[in-house]
Amino acid sequence: MSSATEPYWLDGEDRMAPSLQESTDADVVIVGAGVCGAAAALALAEAGIRTVWIEGRAVSQGASGRNAGFVLQGTAERYSRAVAIMGRERARAVHQVSRDNHRAMSSAIGELQIPCGYQRRGSLQLAGSVLEEAELLESAALLREDGFSAEVREGHQLDAVYRNAGFNVGVHIADDGELDPAAFVRGVAKAAVARGVRLFEGSPVRELTASSPGEAWVRTDGGEVHAQLVLLCTNAYVGELVPWFADKVDPVRGQMLATAPAPPLFSCPVYADHGFDYWRQDPAGRVVLGGWRNLDVEGEKGTAEVLHPGIQARMEEFLARFEGMRGVPVTHRWSGTMGFSRDGLPLVGPVPGLPGALAAVGFTGHGFGFAWQCGKALVELLLEGRSDVADRFPTRRLAM
Repeated sequence: MSSATEPYWLDGEDRMAPSLQESTDADVVIVGAGVCGAAAALALAEAGIRTVWIEGRAVSQGASGRNAGFVLQGTAERYSRAVAIMGRERARAVHQVSRDNHRAMSSAIGELQIPCGYQRRGSLQLAGSVLEEAELLESAALLREDGFSAEVREGHQLDAVYRNAGFNVGVHIADDGELDPAAFVRGVAKAAVARGVRLFEGSPVRELTASSPGEAWVRTDGGEVHAQLVLLCTNAYVGELVPWFADKVDPVRGQMLATAPAPPLFSCPVYADHGFDYWRQDPAGRVVLGGWRNLDVEGEKGTAEVLHPGIQARMEEFLARFEGMRGVPVTHRWSGTMGFSRDGLPLVGPVPGLPGALAAVGFTGHGFGFAWQCGKALVELLLEGRSDVADRFPTRRLAM
């Protein structure tokens, strides 16, 4: 098994900004430069708020640049399961937030002219067992009843590439999309910086204080930022900065690989085995594949970005099920750390015990489904005192 590489999306990318080497002040300081932090930074810049943006590594170097680039609707749970857990009305409302999130991202891509390979080809959910087939069909029916798209594909309606690999039933979700995730976040970051946001990379936060609104600061190895408010957009790493989140957002590792260009096989992003297996083929023909965390749930916890040889080997075996992929070499292998909340939904809003801080974290593997709207929700809370998205995902729901 070869060693880890840079994520395919970040291969050859340089840092965008210097590290913090001074003491400075701002109205707001954002911690974390993934998709959530980027959304908040852009919204603050457009509102004319003096903003300093701190990232411990580089823009999109965390989970936002280490995923497969899916822009999907819904939570990590299949819709039928979401309905069973949350109830029909709440499940539909949460699902709608993710659709709004996609629309807002699509608008930003167009308005900012971000070259990120964005496509809207839909997504395909595949069933790997008879039981999963029944669950897919139930979910599709519920989605249609609630006003969402869901097209069942069985028999010859399902592309031969999937039938020949042993799949019999799929559900196509026409509204879903895909993109180069790092290029998207970096494009937004460039727009935010062009509008006045001061960005510092390579500046991990060692300490923060937010004892009251109007009195907050963060300290890095090179300097400090004094601000009126701290926005925490660190997802999986939030528990390391704020202990209150340590038992509410778990760091969970995801394994990824990318291949050399292959013949055109997959026409849209694909989820299989209840979302534990996922892949897509990008415009260059490379297949980006991830998942199989269910093979070692305990072993894939933590923030270390290491390869899991057993899972990586299983991923290669899976690719060989598709005739056109046999013999296509793997060029990149990496892992990334996601933040899984205890109930599978984001946490957005005030941080208990830190009156001068707001947070948006815990996207449970669906950061590109929710994080853009959640980052904007933090700015709505700051400017307007309320946010529908924050009301939907309040932090205090997990206080007990």
